[in-house]
Amino acid sequence: MTLDFGKLNAGSGAKQTDPRKIFTTLKRDARFKRPLDEQADVLDAWYARRTAKDLTIKMNTGGGKTVVGLLCLQSALNENVKPAVYITPDNFLVSQVMEEADALGIFATTDEKSPDFLAGRAILVVNVWKLFNARSVFGVGQTKIPIGCVVVDDAHACLGVVQDQFSVKALVGTPVYDGLLSLFENDLDHQSPTGLLDLRAKDSSIVMAVPYWSWQSRQKEVIALLHAQRTSSELEWSWPLLDECIPFCSCLFSGGKVEISPYFIPTDRIPSFAHARRRIYMTATLADDSILVGHFGADANEVNKPIRPKGGGDIGDRMILAPQEINPDFEIEDIRELISAIAKKLNVVVIVPSKERTRFWKDIANQILDKDNIQEGVQRLKKGLVGLTVLINKYDGIDLPGDACKLLVIDGLPEVYGLTERLEMSLLDGTKRQLVRQIQRIEQGMGRGVRSSDDHCVVLLLGGRLTQRLHQPEAESMFSSATLAQINLGKEVAAQLRGQSLEKLNEIMNLCLDQNDDWVQAGRNAVVNAPPKDDAHIDSNQVLLREAFDAARIARHDIAIQRAQAAVNQTSECQVRGYLKQQLAQYTNFTNPARAQELQLAAVSDNHRLLKPLAGTTYHRLSAPPSGQAGAAIQFMTRFLEGNDLIIWVNGLLEDLQWGEEGTKRFEAALKELGAFLGFGSERPEDQTGRGPDNLWALGSSRYFVIECKSGAVLTERISKHDTNQLNGSIVWFDDKYGPTCNRVPILIHPKTVFEHAASPHIDIRIINDRGLNQMRTAIKAYSVALASSGVFTDARAVEKQLSYHKLSAHEIEALCTVTQGGK
Repeated sequence: MTLDFGKLNAGSGAKQTDPRKIFTTLKRDARFKRPLDEQADVLDAWYARRTAKDLTIKMNTGGGKTVVGLLCLQSALNENVKPAVYITPDNFLVSQVMEEADALGIFATTDEKSPDFLAGRAILVVNVWKLFNARSVFGVGQTKIPIGCVVVDDAHACLGVVQDQFSVKALVGTPVYDGLLSLFENDLDHQSPTGLLDLRAKDSSIVMAVPYWSWQSRQKEVIALLHAQRTSSELEWSWPLLDECIPFCSCLFSGGKVEISPYFIPTDRIPSFAHARRRIYMTATLADDSILVGHFGADANEVNKPIRPKGGGDIGDRMILAPQEINPDFEIEDIRELISAIAKKLNVVVIVPSKERTRFWKDIANQILDKDNIQEGVQRLKKGLVGLTVLINKYDGIDLPGDACKLLVIDGLPEVYGLTERLEMSLLDGTKRQLVRQIQRIEQGMGRGVRSSDDHCVVLLLGGRLTQRLHQPEAESMFSSATLAQINLGKEVAAQLRGQSLEKLNEIMNLCLDQNDDWVQAGRNAVVNAPPKDDAHIDSNQVLLREAFDAARIARHDIAIQRAQAAVNQTSECQVRGYLKQQLAQYTNFTNPARAQELQLAAVSDNHRLLKPLAGTTYHRLSAPPSGQAGAAIQFMTRFLEGNDLIIWVNGLLEDLQWGEEGTKRFEAALKELGAFLGFGSERPEDQTGRGPDNLWALGSSRYFVIECKSGAVLTERISKHDTNQLNGSIVWFDDKYGPTCNRVPILIHPKTVFEHAASPHIDIRIINDRGLNQMRTAIKAYSVALASSGVFTDARAVEKQLSYHKLSAHEIEALCTVTQGGK
């Protein structure tokens, strides 16, 4: 007998739209018994708000985001919101999502031409490139394939891809680079003659921006140049996305390359995405949610209220420790030996910020992975014991579950590679906006080692600069609730271990690695009892600037100026306020160039790293602090609450004061900080005005150090004519600005002391060579330890005594670290 299922299903013909109920109807794999509690929390909250255009879902790594995303899309299809698209950062994750969909019993495809996808019967799973590129199958400037609902998974990882797709990048020697440099050479020279010379020398540490007034006034020439090259490899994948947006772009030069990027991403160039009825952004870690507004044009009012599980229990067990916080005397080489020993028995993964840093690990690494071989290397980790693996600048987009990673090491502060972000981070160095970006990358990196709630690993945070950033008071508020709970638990562990040996540290790490019952309970309690975070971090300035950008693109310059002015008005942090004034000046320049120059001058007064106005800036002579060296040193150290804070800060400073082709600008910035720390007047004239030496110290009694930093000259046999001429020019600059009543000591920081034959060094030049730099670093470390251990860094007489003892006083420091030309 055959049953009439039509009658059995009578009255239940309507499709379910509640994702939890959809789950129960699916013919799914046995491992999917019911939604996890965390998934149920998120699905219920999403369903209640599902009609909003933009929603953010934040779930800890391993919390089952993929299942949630697929169920949300199936719910949308059942409600006739179609087609449905699932976006991933790369093809590797496309495969993972397809496998999950198949196991879950949800119909999915990777073919955008599939009739089932177009008719709303299947979910399309593609990588982010498929949607955002100049030949997008979804249409550029017109809709070819509409989107009803879209999930952007690992949204933080997709952001970088979208930024790249909406940028033009060209190398030296191409018609795009050479043509643009020729067009704006004089403008760059006006900003900094030395900077232009560095560009011509292909110095990768330099980033120079074409002034917006020059860029705007030469739009016809720029567009003609780019249009002529629109089919070249540099423009074919980006030109159609940017061809209507060129006036609202920045043009940046660095060593051997140029980059053109819009102020914000004009996502309306992909109408299918811009007009999608529902857009869902899923992420484990996004400290700066306003980037969704800037990159995807999301509604700030909606993404400001992210959807999260009710508790933090969906995250794995992590013991997060900073060894140099436990004992500042730990040498990085000794920590490396401990890590190497652990890698004999367990898989250890070290994430480094740059290729250069891999040299430190090369001798003990079993594999070094970059973007070209990372997938094969990750598969080896998942299959068995590899030992020590180094990942180069890969903080997101990979899974290292279970035994694939039992010890995760974040070595050093994450670096940025896009020129736009590098320039922004330089202009906002030391500000909260810079810190939030760095914290986000750090948290992303820490999430690689635990991929489910029953996973576990130890996380070690290495490096002075990294430890220094984590100690900043604002840092805590930028981590997710669960990660912050684990960091604070790690700090409690560190407090009990303070001053102990590496052997003792190893014993404590084994509590997590062996899943000691007491440790596991403490970790779970910390996470479960962590206070929830309800709202997102939305930078209201970025929302206003996004509105200004959108208004300017439709020639509503009045609204653009109004929005940018509102951002300036609500900002009190001087450095950021200056940065925002420059944005205001950019929009003002379209209608009132004279007023724009006035605004630019005001901007530079707040932040000297910004573009120099056409009329230039007035240089004000530097003086030594009136309170004297010891008094000024004490004033600087008032920022430290205890001796350990002082040591951590100094370790971060010394990390930047090292030879290396990378990090030369950080070296100059650290030298400026060092001068102030020692109680001298300290500034960077070339950075401040585009003229003068890299660093200038005022020691008192009208005595000055005029310093040129060549910390990157590690491969040269002798001091070059180019480097010599820079210091000779700085001597001339100093004599002109300060006159004969001031005494100067011109100093070149360079690993060599012998000049090449073509060079003509000034007779007064002294050199901080390798030995001199080491002596200075050793003295600074010993000085800070002496002050910190005895707690006397607020006592003027004690500070003065220690400065003299370590030969760091104004009268002794020259002899401590400099030698004559050709000396040793």
